[in-house]
Amino acid sequence: MVSSAFWAFGTALQLGDGATSETFTSIAELTEIQPPQMTKESYDVTNHSSTNRFRERIPGLKDGGSLSFKANWLPNNATHDESTGLWECYKDNVNHNWRLVLPDSLGTVSFAGHLTALSPETPLAGQGTLSGTIVVSGEPTWS
Repeated sequence: MVSSAFWAFGTALQLGDGATSETFTSIAELTEIQPPQMTKESYDVTNHSSTNRFRERIPGLKDGGSLSFKANWLPNNATHDESTGLWECYKDNVNHNWRLVLPDSLGTVSFAGHLTALSPETPLAGQGTLSGTIVVSGEPTWS
């Protein structure tokens, strides 16, 4: 059997510009991306008549989760800076449209969300890095 696994190299995280005919720009020099980890609540509805004394549960609200990323920190790059980049998205307190584009036309995850964490690091022995977390608002769509 031959594996159908794919190489993640070339995956892109893109930020929409909010225009009517929205244009998406790839965030520069990403090194790691953790796609949204979706969850669903589960409610315990066990009662005195539950069959064989087993717990019963029903599904509840779904959560689109959050996406985390790490990049080489480029303070003056338009996708990282305070004018149009990640720092501006963090400061403006609004949901933006984002896309996670998998390589080789394997698919795209589109979602609205806002940055809840943005953390630069400047280690003595290494490049400056920037990590962040985007919380998803609503349902992500996969295409």
